[in-house]
Amino acid sequence: MIQTLLSPLFLFVVSFCLPASSALAQSRASGAGFDLTATDGIRFLADAGRYEATGNVQLVVGDWVVLADRIVASLDAQHVRMERLLAEGTVFVQSGTFKARAASLELRLQAPKVELRGAPVSVQMADDRMVTAGSLSFLIDAGELRIDQDFVLQTRGAVIAGGRASMMTVDGVLDALHVQGGVDVERDGFRAAAESLRLDRENNLISLEGAVVLQSGDVLLSGISATFDLESGAVNINNDTAGRVSGALRSQ
Repeated sequence: MIQTLLSPLFLFVVSFCLPASSALAQSRASGAGFDLTATDGIRFLADAGRYEATGNVQLVVGDWVVLADRIVASLDAQHVRMERLLAEGTVFVQSGTFKARAASLELRLQAPKVELRGAPVSVQMADDRMVTAGSLSFLIDAGELRIDQDFVLQTRGAVIAGGRASMMTVDGVLDALHVQGGVDVERDGFRAAAESLRLDRENNLISLEGAVVLQSGDVLLSGISATFDLESGAVNINNDTAGRVSGALRSQ
């Protein structure tokens, strides 16, 4: 699963940096806190308070930048400020250190709530990068993001893969991660599998629980729990509830 999802992650990192062509003729609309451009035209439905733009569309609204093949953007009840937008096609979105690529995006600017759909969805949070096999929905201000399908996360040189997880972000940066229902971890020549994982970014520590198996070269260890220090690469494994150490190794 790690190799399957890593290929689109690489494409996301490369293609996100590609600028839209400036040689194409553009239509433009702007208002309170937003600027909208498109190469195939912009239609404004005054009664509905809605913009419809197609063809290399770029929308800058508040702290958000959205690139897409098509964008439908709705104004608030007073027809002054942008309240909600739908983007389709090859969609890129950025706000601060948060970046994402998907097949479609729904952004509710008052929450702000983000819904990304596609197979895969690629997300970058500062130096951490993640790919999921399905959709994501989360509130940016609340900082909690739930994943209910296969995903791969690259963080601090480690690759974490699982099928169900929740993460906390602070200002668009990953702060904590909890994975349930099976998880795999790889870093350099070190590999691990367990039933659950917790990532503590403050202490750069991964905690593994339940049927833990660790492998480094020809060394294979198993136990009920383990800790992995992302800073030093030190790994400790326990094989009973009294915390007795049955083995220790280094990943690098």
